[in-house]
Amino acid sequence: MKKILIFGGSGLVGSKFIDLFKNIFDINKFVSYEIKSPLAAEVDILNKDVIAKTIQEFNPDTVINFAAYTQVEEAEAQKGNKEGMCYQINAMGAKNVALSCKEFDKKLIHISTEYVFDGTKENSPYSEEDKPNPVNWYGQTKLFGEQFVLESGCPAVIVRICMPFSAFYELKKDVARFFLEELKAGRKIKAIEDQRVTPTNVSDIANALQVMLESETTGLYHVSSTDSVTPLEFAKNIAEEFNLNYSLISPVDFDEYNEKKKAKLLKFSWLNPTKFEREFGEGILHTVEEGLALFKKEIDAESANRL
Repeated sequence: MKKILIFGGSGLVGSKFIDLFKNIFDINKFVSYEIKSPLAAEVDILNKDVIAKTIQEFNPDTVINFAAYTQVEEAEAQKGNKEGMCYQINAMGAKNVALSCKEFDKKLIHISTEYVFDGTKENSPYSEEDKPNPVNWYGQTKLFGEQFVLESGCPAVIVRICMPFSAFYELKKDVARFFLEELKAGRKIKAIEDQRVTPTNVSDIANALQVMLESETTGLYHVSSTDSVTPLEFAKNIAEEFNLNYSLISPVDFDEYNEKKKAKLLKFSWLNPTKFEREFGEGILHTVEEGLALFKKEIDAESANRL
């Protein structure tokens, strides 16, 4: 049995990972998982001593750090403030976890974001070789976190993800559920017509992480859908998948949408997962359309269970 210690397990991606893999038994690989996911109130990642004690007592095979401050607009109000919660969680929290993993020789999987880039790469999605250049404070703090993990010297995998969406998560709406709920309610929505994104079903992210748990690999990986869309195309794909009214969707220009934001968005907010597929195989990650089909399947199954 493999033991996994998770920080940030109540978030969108962490909660999905736990739902899929807590106490499962993989018949093909003869692997089962024991997962410990303490709440932030139980283990504060800003407290190095508490992290070290938790790792020492549980003695995990792998630590996964999903913990992050993800309120991008609110983060911008903290710009440059290293005492602010955005920097503390995304940078110092990552550093504390990584240093404890180094101390006890534990593998760390650290979750990062496409926001470490500047969004100006127009002709192809960002690969692991592209140089980060964040344009807002959220992205900057996540980049600090990546750098702290690398500098710690612990055996680490940094996984950058992009625009995760899930059929179920009550604490925060992702863009897929926002579009779906607005369209179901008959409300008009605007979606950007000239931005490129790689929205990714969290089930794909969770499955990719499981593969990495079983590997000795370390390094940097992009985990995302295998193709890209505009948000306008994404909204229309949702309307088509759920047989909803297309006419409720209207386009908006990226520059017009972005000028209202405190934290600047990335126009080309896309990732290239080719390295992951080359090393771990195809079929784990899917296209945006396939991710939405699974999204609908999960929602339909839940609805059927309620009947």
